[in-house]
Amino acid sequence: MPFAVALLFTALFAAGDTIDRSSSLNQNLLFTANYGASLGGAGLGAAWILRRSESLARGLAAALAILIGWRVAYFPVMVFSGHVASISEWLQGSVGMTAWVYPLFLINEAALHTGVALLAGSALLTSSWTARIGAVAGLLLACSVSFTQLADLTLQPDSIWEIEAEVPPLVEPEANPYLPAVFAPSYGLNQRVMLVAAGLTYETIPNAPWARGVRSALEESFRQNPFGSTHDRVLEHYVAYHSAHALIGQ
Repeated sequence: MPFAVALLFTALFAAGDTIDRSSSLNQNLLFTANYGASLGGAGLGAAWILRRSESLARGLAAALAILIGWRVAYFPVMVFSGHVASISEWLQGSVGMTAWVYPLFLINEAALHTGVALLAGSALLTSSWTARIGAVAGLLLACSVSFTQLADLTLQPDSIWEIEAEVPPLVEPEANPYLPAVFAPSYGLNQRVMLVAAGLTYETIPNAPWARGVRSALEESFRQNPFGSTHDRVLEHYVAYHSAHALIGQ
């Protein structure tokens, strides 16, 4: 296991560094790195859980729970990993370092998916009802973000191999568009949960070059499509990453 962890994280750091240094963002590389980080992290957690299952039936049940956890957590983990990368960019810039963005983005993504897999698998193997209730609560919260419309009820959480929308020009961010929309009409409960999460994340994005570019692109995308599905939001994040890519290291 230690060797597998070291190998995965080294590969992700190298992939992230390649993305950072690319003169123009390669969407297929970013998609592959994203998917690889998420599946690699889930795989590490699954390997640990399956080695400790007492029977084949319980092991298969744990594997199914891990797969569901991966699907449900994919978008929230992707968003949070970008947020962690933005804070890291700001911290590195504040001490005069040339910022690494995607190496930390991908490593954080893998680590979080490992944690999700461990929680999902352990909930079936444990006899603790507290752990099971906690896992179900986390699942429901993640579902409210990952499934905001019927179009999101797909097995695959992300299929954006190539950009399917025009990459917008860089503009300065203006104001948080999410929190004012929380009590607007026509939103369902799960969509309001996503708006609260997005609004709080927006407020804590630091004033660093790449982070500011991503924030402004997402802000404009939301204004143009305020009732988008989670699949729309996945695409919007990729578009935002494209828009802000030239700002890495500035």
